[in-house]
Amino acid sequence: MRHRLAICTVAAILPTTAALSLTAATQAQADPAKATVTVTGSVEDCPTGSPAVKVTITTSKESRTDKTDVDDTGEYSVKFTKISKAGLAATATVTCEDGNTYKDKFKIKRPTGTSLIQETDIEAP
Repeated sequence: MRHRLAICTVAAILPTTAALSLTAATQAQADPAKATVTVTGSVEDCPTGSPAVKVTITTSKESRTDKTDVDDTGEYSVKFTKISKAGLAATATVTCEDGNTYKDKFKIKRPTGTSLIQETDIEAP
């Protein structure tokens, strides 16, 4: 009797759990038709050893800057809203505490699946 009750309980709960999981996954899914992408990652110090204090990423359509806690965390995050289906070439300009800068080039692509985030680490030359 206990086995039958346990099986009935599991059979009743599983569909509810699956439905809730599917609903949550659908709500979190990225829309590849939208042009919004958040680019995030780590940023290296300047070749002089000075810490990065600001990251500016520029595409042909927009430019975004992150200067909050870059020097403390060594990480950046910027949100773009005009990324074409084919993606866009981007140039990251890193400004360091001593005033020196360096650049790194990469491509920003629209998300696929469930992600709105592109992780790109910016490296000093």
